Amino acid sequence: MMSVYRRQSGAALIVSLIILIVLTVIALQGGRSVVMQEKMTAAVRDGHIALQIAEAGVLDAQVFIQNDVNNLSDYNETGTGGLYSLGTGPVDAWSESVWSDSTKLKTAATSIEGKVAQYYIEYMGRIKTEDDDNGSMNLYNYGQTTGEGEVDAFKVVSRSLGKSGNSERILTALFGKRI
Repeated sequence: MMSVYRRQSGAALIVSLIILIVLTVIALQGGRSVVMQEKMTAAVRDGHIALQIAEAGVLDAQVFIQNDVNNLSDYNETGTGGLYSLGTGPVDAWSESVWSDSTKLKTAATSIEGKVAQYYIEYMGRIKTEDDDNGSMNLYNYGQTTGEGEVDAFKVVSRSLGKSGNSERILTALFGKRI
């Protein structure tokens, strides 16, 4: 009986250790993959939240234009209060300096997950509402119209950061109003 035990060289132990090492490496790689997927999911969610906040800023600006803009004297070259006159709005909306001076921005009233959008409105001038060869804008078939004439156009640029502060979304929208 003793002679059987002495002939074993431990091959089963070596094979078992190799299999264990392979399984450990596979498990570690799987864990890394899960962590990476969680980071990607968090980044996508943060981007979606930033987009929703920026859209809330655009809607807030639309309400402001519809309800509070009755004369254009509040629009000026310096953008005080987030209102810029014709051709004086920021050229590069991606520049951090545009969004760092709160005296030249409006803050949206709507909060999403504790965050609000910043936006500014630029007066774009008076445009015709019929489609002709003189370069006027065709506003027909975009909701209710009250016939030909002129409307005052406004450009809204809204910016927000996601909940983590790592995602940024900037939206631009155009609105028209008869004043």
